[in-house]
Amino acid sequence: MVAFVPATASEHLPAITPSPSRRRGACLRLGVGLLSAVLTLFQPAAADPGIVTREIAGAAFEDVAFALSDAIAAEGIGNISTSHFSDMLKRTAPDLGHPPELFADARIYTFCSARAAARLSIESPHHIALCPLSIAVYRIQADSKIIHLGYRHSAATSGGAEVDALLERIVRRTVDTLR
Repeated sequence: MVAFVPATASEHLPAITPSPSRRRGACLRLGVGLLSAVLTLFQPAAADPGIVTREIAGAAFEDVAFALSDAIAAEGIGNISTSHFSDMLKRTAPDLGHPPELFADARIYTFCSARAAARLSIESPHHIALCPLSIAVYRIQADSKIIHLGYRHSAATSGGAEVDALLERIVRRTVDTLR
């Protein structure tokens, strides 16, 4: 084991040369580390740790969307707003120059739980920016047989954990309804 020695005292110590086996081990560790770093760069965007997604195969998009609305209402939450995200992208593609068919279907359901909003706001008034909550239901054009449900993690607080639990219950209830 090599200990740290201040520069002024190092003049009095003999040079330490690692053995060939230690150099090979160090090179191997460096190579594995570099490979890990490179592979991390090429992970798909869906691997974002702030986004939770679930896949549903073998269901119709409208059935999943209806089950999601019901699951939100089952939590006692009203005033659900629906954004037709894929329609908006198709409509704006000619003006903005993006591909019009990024999604086969995509909707975002936004809603507010008064209990969750109050809890988050008590923790910090700035948490107002975390409301409303949203869950997306979408089919990607490249694989339109799979329907995805996705939501963002909330704040890293106890109130945020309650919000995450609420969102997970809604998604789980949606999936369970379709079985």
